[in-house]
Amino acid sequence: MPFRPFFLLTALDAPLAVGLWVPALLGWDVSNVIADLPGWHGRALLFGTLPAMMAGFLRTALPRWTGRPLVGARLWPLLVPLWLAGRALSPWVASAHAPFLAALALLVTAQIAAARDRRNAVVAALVGALAGAALCDAVPSALALSLGLVMVLGGRIAPSLTATHLGLPSKAGLFTERPLFERVTALMATCALVGWLVEPNSGTTAAASLLAALMQAARMLQWRGWRTLDRPSVLAVHAAYACIPLGFAAVAASPGMVVHLWTVGALGLMGFAVMSSMIRKHAGNAFGRSAVVTGCYALIGLAIALRAVAAAAGEDGPLWLLAAAGAWSAASFLFLAAFGRFLVRGLR
Repeated sequence: MPFRPFFLLTALDAPLAVGLWVPALLGWDVSNVIADLPGWHGRALLFGTLPAMMAGFLRTALPRWTGRPLVGARLWPLLVPLWLAGRALSPWVASAHAPFLAALALLVTAQIAAARDRRNAVVAALVGALAGAALCDAVPSALALSLGLVMVLGGRIAPSLTATHLGLPSKAGLFTERPLFERVTALMATCALVGWLVEPNSGTTAAASLLAALMQAARMLQWRGWRTLDRPSVLAVHAAYACIPLGFAAVAASPGMVVHLWTVGALGLMGFAVMSSMIRKHAGNAFGRSAVVTGCYALIGLAIALRAVAAAAGEDGPLWLLAAAGAWSAASFLFLAAFGRFLVRGLR
């Protein structure tokens, strides 16, 4: 199954992307290894860990979306060594992941262009822009672009999984899509994100963010996530998406918290939830129950909460940061415990 190497890289890399914080939080000097540790941490997650998951998801989903065989199928495996090279160089070369993301953008664009698939042109555009952000080392812009992808893809995944869980033939049986509302919601989110990038503390940005939060929340309510309370694998997708409107609300109320609501919550939890869902589907157990996987989701939620406490803890902040890093890493280990053998088996 083509997503296997990418999902395995994601799960293995997730604890490493925060691991070098641990000695720094303990007071050790790591400047001889990585001079700009905060910058590397952001790049590692946004240009490395999460795009690896994105590559596995898109490699699997694109043929289904476009209704045609994968364009350049023999080129997709080459993304793995490109990713590994980027990760190896990333402590010293800020734009090290740009070649991987550029190649991913080209492959996605080729597939969508060959199918003349206008609906998914926005996906190609966002992945291409993310490659540009990696080249320019624009970490905040990369976060905004990644959120854009989650809003586009999460808006398909969450209602589709919910409809399947409820036994409905399609998401059309769950809610009626309103194209105008979707466009206005996307436009409002774009305006709020641009404001956050340019003038994060302005009143205009706060107002736009609050409106974006309300519209994203209204969008979520259409998907009836409360009907998945008995299915953690689906509920996790809704919970991850909920971090988007929560993040917009935080832009106005608590700007220091917003980044980790979006990165750990919207991106991290969504990534692990989507990977779990795809693995189970291809293993023939789409909605299976697993205490280990549910524990993975719960630990990511705990990491979000601990990171929020760290932002307000003052001198005790490093201890809470250490706890948040531990929760995030433990979630990755639980994911590997649940699916690692399945992912490795396909690489032999």
